[in-house]
Amino acid sequence: MGLIQYMVQCGLLVPLTVKSRVGIFQNIFLDIGDQQSIENDLSTYSSHLRNMRYFVEKANEKTLVLMDELGAGTDPNFGGGIAEAILKNLVDKKVWGVATTHYYNLKLFTDQHAGIRNAAMQFDSKRLEPRFILDIGKPGSSFALEIARKTGLGSIIKEAEDIIGKDLTGLESLIKKVNDERQALTKREREVKEKEIRYRDLLNKYNQLNQELELRKKEIINKAKEEASTLLRQTNKEIEKTIRHIKENRAEKKETRRVRQSLEGLEKSVKPIEERAIRSNEKIKEGDYVKMIGQDVSGKVVSLKGNSAVVQFGDMRSSIKLEKLVKSSAREDKTAKANRSFGVDLLAKQTNFSTTLDVRGMRVDEIIPVLDQFLDDAVLLGHGGLRILHGKGEGVLRKVVSERLKMNKYVASFGHEHIERGGDGVTTIVLK
Repeated sequence: MGLIQYMVQCGLLVPLTVKSRVGIFQNIFLDIGDQQSIENDLSTYSSHLRNMRYFVEKANEKTLVLMDELGAGTDPNFGGGIAEAILKNLVDKKVWGVATTHYYNLKLFTDQHAGIRNAAMQFDSKRLEPRFILDIGKPGSSFALEIARKTGLGSIIKEAEDIIGKDLTGLESLIKKVNDERQALTKREREVKEKEIRYRDLLNKYNQLNQELELRKKEIINKAKEEASTLLRQTNKEIEKTIRHIKENRAEKKETRRVRQSLEGLEKSVKPIEERAIRSNEKIKEGDYVKMIGQDVSGKVVSLKGNSAVVQFGDMRSSIKLEKLVKSSAREDKTAKANRSFGVDLLAKQTNFSTTLDVRGMRVDEIIPVLDQFLDDAVLLGHGGLRILHGKGEGVLRKVVSERLKMNKYVASFGHEHIERGGDGVTTIVLK
């Protein structure tokens, strides 16, 4: 400490952390080592006292005093008393300093007075090794008995304890116990902090995962809403188309029956197939319809191989463990086939539909049903722009197309194509 302070006041770099604070002193007084002198007729204790007198006379609040083994070199009872009086004088003068000692009266004095604090280096009482960690606020133990046992004086330690006395031995043991408990508490605090850091990391991961799940949930809901909205628009178009067909055919029974069947097919296509709950402990055999646990898709068991089954899902075959399968009642019955065929027709219409209709070469009576079907399909599939190729010629086909488009309520507007793309030989249509 004295060396670092001297380096600071000399303007040198010092080995301290960035948060360290240092001061500048007018005086730095040291009492370290044995300064006895035969020539000057000074004993060890006399040399210490001579230094103490100088400290007491010259020290002030801008002085740093470093004293090693304060009060040592004479009778402990008298040396301890003198050392306590010197400490009190220096504290009253608000002198800065550090003093090392083994005297208990100085530890008690420090604990009972303001302006001065106890401190001790941590010591591993089990291994009897210093830990080189400074604890400020509590007095330390000298560990004299423990060190004596380590050096091989175990046979006379008991006698030494009797000579020292129970009170002093008890105090030494108490300080040792407090020191051990403090070290154990420090270790537990460190472990708690490490667990707290791990807990915070886990909590952050949980919150992040929860946010991702919530985001995914919103995406799924939004997608479901979009699909439902699309399905609703298609359904409404189909209903409007049905109403138009009924009106145009003047509610003929045959046409009404056909349209009603079409609507029933649409209803069945969006209605999920209800499956009868079958006990999972039933034995699965070839030909059974099964599904994977937690899944809705059913397939047919083609063959069994040990603990696995080969299942046909549409055009795909897969080998699955029997423990992951349960029987399903969803079979390829007529209703399911009907439902499936309706959906496939709609998909086929979308795939094969073209937004351009070529009626060149057709007779007038052939154009009207083809044009009506073309417009109905476009409305059903949600298209907005169409083109009809009828050619120029004498304008007969163009006139028939125009008159028919005027009668269709789904047509918002129509006109001729640009001159570079066919001119009046092509009619462009914009649907509502």
